Amino acid sequence: MKIVTAVVNNPQFIEIQYHTLKKHFKGDYEFIVFNDAKAFPDFTNGDDVTIKTQIDELCERLQIQCISIPNDHHRHGFAAHVRCADSMNFILQYQKTHPDQYLLLDSDMFLINDFDSSKYAAYDAAIALQSRDQDYYFWNGIYYFDFTKLNRVDLMNWDCTWNCDVGGRMQEWLRNQLSGVELTHAITHTHGVYFMRWLASLDWNLSTAPEHVQKNAALVEFLQNDFRNENGKFFCELYDGVFLHYRAGGNWRNEGMDAHRRLTQALKDVLIA
Repeated sequence: MKIVTAVVNNPQFIEIQYHTLKKHFKGDYEFIVFNDAKAFPDFTNGDDVTIKTQIDELCERLQIQCISIPNDHHRHGFAAHVRCADSMNFILQYQKTHPDQYLLLDSDMFLINDFDSSKYAAYDAAIALQSRDQDYYFWNGIYYFDFTKLNRVDLMNWDCTWNCDVGGRMQEWLRNQLSGVELTHAITHTHGVYFMRWLASLDWNLSTAPEHVQKNAALVEFLQNDFRNENGKFFCELYDGVFLHYRAGGNWRNEGMDAHRRLTQALKDVLIA
């Protein structure tokens, strides 16, 4: 299995993923980083044009394959969701031309408990279903695709649509894969597709967290002290019970790179201590 991620601005995320995968991922895998950092001053890098090189150098030190995403055209002010879709389609093309089992993790998505790769490998795909205005598609931040088994990969496209963000155009592939099955948020695994469940941002707290989270005092302290929390609810998300999503690590909320560096360091101290 190949585990891939696209990193835009925070080399620390790579270190956390690298170490937490080694600790918790049960099964053979190759970790691949797609370097989407900008080589020009940009809000995503806080005008630090050295981040792209920092990512390359870190991957070389950790012996991780690193593939640069062409993004110089993004200097012309593309919206964040359009930029993201463009980069996701670059990764998709790589996957199509190098067929294998792929688990993609958002750059700020980290394993916090053991995960057996056979859970997804039994399916053609594993996705996190979402919807906009009755249109169902799936999130680009975590998915599993087995390109040795998938049908109609020519229909796959991470582009946005007028009413959906990144991946809106994946609807056509999903409808073809499910062959007329009605989509709802309560749908269970069917037609070779595993549907993930998750605890959404600002919709959960310690009382609704899995037991393994509740028993992890250091992680609980991090979650509870996150400055982005609201009304006692956690800003971070949790996918399939074991994938912690730091969320908004690409600085699309313009909270500032310094704030993210401090918060990321706190999470790093928890997860790879």
